[in-house]
Amino acid sequence: MKQVIGIDIGGTKINSAVIDEEGNVIDKYRIQSNAEDGRDEVLKRIRISIDRLMTSDIEGIGIGTAGFIDSEKGIVKFAGNIEGWTGLRLKEELEKNISIPVYVDNDANIAALCEKWLGAAKDYSSFVMLTMGTGLGGAIYDHKMGFWQGANFQGAELGHMILYPEGRLCTCTQHGCAEKYIAGSALSINYQELTGKEETGPEIIAKIEKDQAAKDSVKRIAHDLGLYLASIKNIFDPEGVVIGGGFIETKEHWWDEAIEQYKKICNRPEGMEITAAKFQNDAGVIGAGKLAFEKLGYK
Repeated sequence: MKQVIGIDIGGTKINSAVIDEEGNVIDKYRIQSNAEDGRDEVLKRIRISIDRLMTSDIEGIGIGTAGFIDSEKGIVKFAGNIEGWTGLRLKEELEKNISIPVYVDNDANIAALCEKWLGAAKDYSSFVMLTMGTGLGGAIYDHKMGFWQGANFQGAELGHMILYPEGRLCTCTQHGCAEKYIAGSALSINYQELTGKEETGPEIIAKIEKDQAAKDSVKRIAHDLGLYLASIKNIFDPEGVVIGGGFIETKEHWWDEAIEQYKKICNRPEGMEITAAKFQNDAGVIGAGKLAFEKLGYK
């Protein structure tokens, strides 16, 4: 059975796994990795992860990372989450120390690749993937063109669609980006605007039943997501929208209201299914593994 390593680079951790050609996770490794530690420390921890999982059976490595990624050359064209990551020739840097090929793509594309291969998007000929984590990632798939990357590897950056003109300042330097309103970090911002208090997302969710400000903070995310989904429908008209990412674990508090808002706001809401991703914690590593298999010529 052929095997590869899939690596998912997050803001606080790096998840890695050995994946076989049927999508099974054979072995796993997780290491804490704070994006604020900068490029060299993150690279060091990626290498530790590879060393931990490497065997003679591994034929390639796939990596998902945030930002505008030149997937053909494995270059990070822009990334605001890891200091020094912009401009990094990630594929080249890692291949200095190993004898097998490395392939790199945007982390939302990687998650969508997993869902298309084995998950909620398996039967869609066209779909949009949204990853609601600390930020908001996006991917666009059509069976005729594959995953849309754009002329400058900036395509499908759906978290940076302007939702509120002149709104909150985003890490990308724009104002009013969707990810400042529809993501885990937005929950904390909403709560602070309502109360003046700084709380983490998990802390806010934990007291949602007894804290009106917590309820209102989540309610605003639901409203903004509904508004956002209406734009997705009118711009792309996909068969489905698959929503994943860590924030989906809280969906019991906002999912139904977001769908209700979407149906209320959108002029033609029918014809676009909205569903939760099948894979959560393993989506990144499985998708990265699939990337490696495809690049190696194993379909």
